[in-house]
Amino acid sequence: MRLADRYIGWQVLFGTLFGVTLLTLVLVLGQLFKEIRPLLVEQRAPLGLLVRFVIYVLPFSLMFTLPWGFLAATLLSFGRLSSHNELIGLRMAGLSLPRVAAPVLVVGLGFSGVCYWLNGTVSPLAKAATRNLVYEAIKNDPRSLLDPGVVQLRFPGQKVFIEKRENDNLAGFHLYQLSSDDRDAVPVAYVHAGTVDLRVDTDLKQLKLKLTDAYIETTRENGEVELAFAGEAEPWLFDFSSAQRRKKLKASDLTNAAIPGTIAELAAAHDEKTALLADPELGPRKRTGLEGELRRNVAIRKSMQVELHKRRSLALACFAFACIGVPLGVTARRRETSNGLLISLAVAGGYFGSMVFVDQLSGLSLPLVVGLLWFPNLACLALGAWLFHRASHR
Repeated sequence: MRLADRYIGWQVLFGTLFGVTLLTLVLVLGQLFKEIRPLLVEQRAPLGLLVRFVIYVLPFSLMFTLPWGFLAATLLSFGRLSSHNELIGLRMAGLSLPRVAAPVLVVGLGFSGVCYWLNGTVSPLAKAATRNLVYEAIKNDPRSLLDPGVVQLRFPGQKVFIEKRENDNLAGFHLYQLSSDDRDAVPVAYVHAGTVDLRVDTDLKQLKLKLTDAYIETTRENGEVELAFAGEAEPWLFDFSSAQRRKKLKASDLTNAAIPGTIAELAAAHDEKTALLADPELGPRKRTGLEGELRRNVAIRKSMQVELHKRRSLALACFAFACIGVPLGVTARRRETSNGLLISLAVAGGYFGSMVFVDQLSGLSLPLVVGLLWFPNLACLALGAWLFHRASHR
């Protein structure tokens, strides 16, 4: 029996390795090139930096390709065992289908542990390392922040476009000052200069721009537009050290170990601001600001709790796929074994598609969102138990 366990286990392991490699190359490369664009196009990063970027992005892709590859390997392995009558031989030896599937279930449980580690530790740390790579590219060549022909979005609340550049001389300088750090925010000011003299202060981490033939257009709060012209303007400063700063606290940036402590800190801050809000002498402007901070505090804590459940649910995907993949592979024995790939595509697509769908339902209550996140796993386990029972009594 140990020989059969090793035989089935190694088949699934090697099949998973091949499937994960293939899925990563075929399905993830497009997303990698999309994410790598800021380094490749905007920062002109060296090849070594790009290779490190790809390595840091891989943990996130493995969160999806590992369960999918494992499901495909399980379907193909048991489809092959069934079509070659090897499964019949094991059944005639007195082994039940759950006993034959035991090594696959153990491997699936092990892969679930790997996925939980990837989701909760490696992937958040890799995301932080990716941001540091961007800052490293900027430090090596801060002038790349103002490369011509590219809309630069690295400066908070600003969009910059340069028409031409020769060394440190820029021509056709366009800057839009936005109402917030959101890229889609409304512009509140526009600056244009015919030529610009560029200087870099590496100590202060600033770009200093001396504008010539400048045109400045600003919009007041009442909607009036104010125009200004200048033959020469004082140096315009860009602080490229801001590329290193953290813009917003996100649950996906934190490890599983860090999230509970962060939730506790946010809860303490919420209590303090609630006490301040009870002050009857508090002005209406400060009261409105505090109420907004309290709403954001609650939303961030909710997102962190949802993120924890999402990671746990995704980590269990490998075990859930093992439960459903074995009986599905057996029932497909009279068809071509390659049909397992189509079945895996349908199952994995439905599973991960439901996760993406739940991500869009931010307005629902926390218990309902958590229930929806765990529903795909519960459905796979229930369906797997029914399919096991059905296949065992054939």
